[in-house]
Amino acid sequence: MGPNHGTINQNSASGELEEESYLAALDFLSKHMAAGAIHDSKERCDAPKCMPETRVAVQDEILSWITDGQKDAEPKRILWVTGPAGTGKTAILGTIAERCKAKKMLGATFFFSSFSGSLARRSKTHIVSTLAYQLLEHEGLDQVGQVRARICQAIRRSPAILKKHLQTQLDELILLPFQHGASMGARPMSEHRIAIIIDGLDECDRVEEDVPVSDNSRKRRTKEDEQIEILSALLHAATDPSFPFVIVIASRPELAIREFFSTDLAGSATRELFLDDKYDPSADIRLFYEAKFSSIRRRFKLSPEWPTVKELLKLVANASGQFIYAATVMRFIEGPPPGSQNVAPAVPGLRTPHQRLVRIIELRPRAHTPNVRPLEALDILYDSVVRTCSEPLLSMKWLCAISLHGKRWPAPARVLRLWMEQSPGEEVCVLGPLSSLIYIPPDPNCDELYSFHHKSFEDFFSDKSRCVDLYVLPIQTNDFISHMYFRNMDNHFDRIPKSVLHQALGFGGLAMFDFSSADVFKTAEGSMLSCNARRWAEYLAVPEMDVPVSDDRVYSKDLISVMFYAVHVWCPKIRCRRACKHWREAILEVVRGKGWTVPSPMDLFRDGWVRHYTSDELRYFFNMPYSYTDR
Repeated sequence: MGPNHGTINQNSASGELEEESYLAALDFLSKHMAAGAIHDSKERCDAPKCMPETRVAVQDEILSWITDGQKDAEPKRILWVTGPAGTGKTAILGTIAERCKAKKMLGATFFFSSFSGSLARRSKTHIVSTLAYQLLEHEGLDQVGQVRARICQAIRRSPAILKKHLQTQLDELILLPFQHGASMGARPMSEHRIAIIIDGLDECDRVEEDVPVSDNSRKRRTKEDEQIEILSALLHAATDPSFPFVIVIASRPELAIREFFSTDLAGSATRELFLDDKYDPSADIRLFYEAKFSSIRRRFKLSPEWPTVKELLKLVANASGQFIYAATVMRFIEGPPPGSQNVAPAVPGLRTPHQRLVRIIELRPRAHTPNVRPLEALDILYDSVVRTCSEPLLSMKWLCAISLHGKRWPAPARVLRLWMEQSPGEEVCVLGPLSSLIYIPPDPNCDELYSFHHKSFEDFFSDKSRCVDLYVLPIQTNDFISHMYFRNMDNHFDRIPKSVLHQALGFGGLAMFDFSSADVFKTAEGSMLSCNARRWAEYLAVPEMDVPVSDDRVYSKDLISVMFYAVHVWCPKIRCRRACKHWREAILEVVRGKGWTVPSPMDLFRDGWVRHYTSDELRYFFNMPYSYTDR
């Protein structure tokens, strides 16, 4: 044929198509996954891990089950790692994931987190896509006949697959490809058992949909429904002989999860590992303390004899096997990270690590507590840290507001700061002393979120029996958020996105702008009267350029109608309050000028003198002209 002066492409057309299909599938899954839930994600860079030489017994127990569990007298395909709050489940599974990856025994991971900035890590919606993405990337899939290709085919055949029932997603994207591989006689992925790790199932707490029932109504789903749906799908896969993985699930022993694993079918497939004194947590906690104190001694040039053995043993005893107690104690003793700018000046008597250690050592049980509870020491610690704030109750209001926003629609810390600060620098005063309990973004202009170091702190301040006189009622939190909005609105309303306001409109009991009583309304009336209501209405009546038209219309209409309701709801029948007149007149003037339909004079008369309309009824009165959609 003569000399070859060109380049010969030896890849077949089918090979190129397979590669293209593979890349398209990865791209599809990457857009619908919870990237932060993977064990080695950027979001989890500071996630807890077991220190060297700690939790050795429980780690060895889990790894032994993963590698050799099939040799047990009654082999199981699911391991449920459970235990009370603060026993280190997430740290253990994070370390196990890394060790499995190093031994090529890791299939995929998903770490739920109820206080993550990502809603995807609190919902079932992204779990299958996240697992499927990791399995598709897994090098071992190359060894299994056509599994990777069949996953790609499933996505290409049904682009709406992730809108289907959770078990259907898992079947089509994961289970069926392996069933086909098994029928073709494909060899296993590895000579070792491969693990899928699911951590924090009890922190899957976001419910995104209701269920239709026969009478055209919808049944409200609960977080327990979501958790059981995940467990049912995983159990269905684990009991299929062609499914090549074992599954490790970690959670607190919540009632719904406990009842699921106590059923005959789940019980026959599951081994339970309860984190108790059998695994000697106190010895590991002492090692943790010693390592942390060594670091503090170097940083502050303290004596090698600090702290004393007696003090160290007391800290170990107070922890009662709870690693979260030990971690919080050490964050408190160490103080804010070097160079931190968002912390309050040191409290007198708590300026040095030694002074803070003495405060911890001197904590006493509460006199009113009839019986010492499992979390009593942790509650005393949390209570003591909160009381180092100059205004503990104000700090608690901030904490409750951050928690409430985080559960409904996480907003950046900079937005919540604009919303809630009564004066510049208040964030430092109310949250700065709490750096051992909550992460405060160091850059005031970044889009990072506040996040709690451990869910048990949220549990503490959400439970009146635990935080006692520091407790803030949910309605008090709602009132605080609403009042602060009116107080700060003129300076910042255009920096708080409509979407954030809209998502605060009644999710989980938070009713934006809606005060709980006439007395609370009177307290906020001065702030409401000082607001530039006209400017607010003009802002709401103009489309945002970077928001889809359909969403923006909903935001504007709902916010206008809810405000129209909220300023009037506490007016007496005889005469409206000044704040109501101030706001309603401004809103009507602006939206009429924009061509909106508004309540008729008769509607306004009925609303003022006959009966107050509900906020839902008022939504029907306000409508934007079609031209609103023009850009």
